[in-house]
Amino acid sequence: MAVLNCIPDPICVKDRQHKWVLVNDAFCEISGQTREAMIGKSDYDFFPKKEADIFQETDKEVFETGNENINEETITDSNGVTRTIITKKTLYRSPAGDDFIVAIGRDITERKRVEEQLRASESFLRQVIDAVPAHIFVKDREGKYLLLNKLLAENLGIATEALIGNKIFDLFDDSKMQLEEIDKFLADDYEIIETRQSKFIPEEPLTLPDGTKFWLQTTKIPLTLKGNPNCVLGISIDITARKNAEEALRQSEENFRQSQKMEAVGKLAGGIAHDFNNLLTAIIGYSEMLKMKGSLDTDSGYNVDEIIKAADRSANLTQQLLAFSRKQIMKPKILDLNKLIAETEKMLRRLIGEDIEIVTKLASGLGRVKADPGQIEQVIMNLAVNARDAMPEGGRLIVGTQNVYLDESYCEEHVGAEVGDYVMIAVSDTGHGIDEEAKERIFEPFFTTKEKGKGTGLGLSTAYGIVKQSGGYIWVYSEVNHGTTFKVYLPRVEKSGEESGDGVEKIEAGRGVETVLMVEDEEAVRKMICDVLRHFGYEVIESRSAKEAISEVKGRGGGEIDFLVTDVIMPEMGGRELAERLLKEDPGMHVLYISGYTDEAIVHHGVLDEEIHFLQKPFSPQTLAKRVRDILDLEKAPAQNRHGAGGENPLRSKA
Repeated sequence: MAVLNCIPDPICVKDRQHKWVLVNDAFCEISGQTREAMIGKSDYDFFPKKEADIFQETDKEVFETGNENINEETITDSNGVTRTIITKKTLYRSPAGDDFIVAIGRDITERKRVEEQLRASESFLRQVIDAVPAHIFVKDREGKYLLLNKLLAENLGIATEALIGNKIFDLFDDSKMQLEEIDKFLADDYEIIETRQSKFIPEEPLTLPDGTKFWLQTTKIPLTLKGNPNCVLGISIDITARKNAEEALRQSEENFRQSQKMEAVGKLAGGIAHDFNNLLTAIIGYSEMLKMKGSLDTDSGYNVDEIIKAADRSANLTQQLLAFSRKQIMKPKILDLNKLIAETEKMLRRLIGEDIEIVTKLASGLGRVKADPGQIEQVIMNLAVNARDAMPEGGRLIVGTQNVYLDESYCEEHVGAEVGDYVMIAVSDTGHGIDEEAKERIFEPFFTTKEKGKGTGLGLSTAYGIVKQSGGYIWVYSEVNHGTTFKVYLPRVEKSGEESGDGVEKIEAGRGVETVLMVEDEEAVRKMICDVLRHFGYEVIESRSAKEAISEVKGRGGGEIDFLVTDVIMPEMGGRELAERLLKEDPGMHVLYISGYTDEAIVHHGVLDEEIHFLQKPFSPQTLAKRVRDILDLEKAPAQNRHGAGGENPLRSKA
């Protein structure tokens, strides 16, 4: 017995009644009982029934078969602590012929705990590498995969289990391109293993058997795995999207430069329009004043009419320049483009001619857009005229609509586009098409492929400016002798009850006696406006700058100015800041802004602030007089609204 007690493993002997006849110290310790308490007792006296049933079932098997039994079991001691043991049970027959079970156990509780920790650790590491958005793999010198993560297996299209222990040669078809790639992979692996130096590969292709191509950025590191020093760890980031974007940018480099040029030309055009509109305002104003005096003879009257006609044509030209440079004032409304196109179709048929068939393909359930109906109608007309001129011998003009979603891949290929829901207008023709060189310049102002005297080159540039200012995009698709399609994309918005109609108001100038402060840095324009206002009965104070106007008001003690007419853009201080300063002293004063070129002082993306009154240059004396009178007639309105509630943008017009 002393020998058995020296053995650290639990040992016990049972008779056929499953009662202990011998237990060593180690067994007593693991069960939490004394030897005296256990001898002559069975498993059911000390252990939970579930454990006791298992112990006696294995005992019975050994007694019946005579074969030894090795089994992993749990044993719960008197303190409720459960341990895991591996027990070997053997049949022993005494000289007297009695059968006994000799059981020798080995406590593996700690080993099981460590194994469980290892399994948990391996599971954790597997979850980590599977969650990493990169290809992770380990290969040996022969190129066999020893480990790889879920993402790599998914992209290769092969189960992880099928890859382990295989080479990449075993997984790919024999195509030349793939073999070249694989040779490069293996050469890098050999280099890492031989030099024991890490390597960073900025980009490398991986082509799958189905033709799918990935671009990877890879770091390879020498690794010793399970004692094998000839392993390489690879971590590859998928840079396919970036490479595609770079490729798209390279392919559209000319388009991008063209876009930058268009922006620069737009700024130049806007600046020219500003200065030109000042001149036209004076020309139109003084010409109209001459006619209003009624003292012209027939020849002089004719000459003045011709001056006005020329100024009108010039005003239309500057309006187109403003459209291209995105400096028009918009009156956006919620639009049903199907309805707009249907209403425009009759006008199109008169404009296009009988030798061209017009077909409309309007999508049902079309989304709504927010845009200026008059400007969008102008875009459609300009595109239709362009299509007509491309079909001198007749053909087919197709105008269609469609709900579209521009995804990331589309936007990567089309510089400036943004992901989102749009409504598309497509205007297609069966004309002679546009060559590549012309397509690069198609939206430039004054660029035209028509014969001399057949076009100004402003139709498409005007359409471009309107679409861009409306938050949309316009693209051209064309092949020589295979027709052309212009596609306009406008952002889709929620439906609204806003009306899309826009009436034309008859201009009837009214007279007044109020005091008007006129502030304009351009002398010709300033003097003309002052003359017009005086002609219609107003008392006018003339100022060349905002600072001069402020001094003039202070000199009068304030409170005597009924109305402020101010240019928006002036040196040192603009019209908006001037108005804000004067309104602090006299909130009852009315304000009308005038300009030939709008900026963010009074508009946001071409849309007037709600409280702003604005008059676009050039304008006629009657338009100015009526506008001033209409605003002054808001006398009963609350003071804080007297300089607001409007935002019309009348083009030059006469009663």
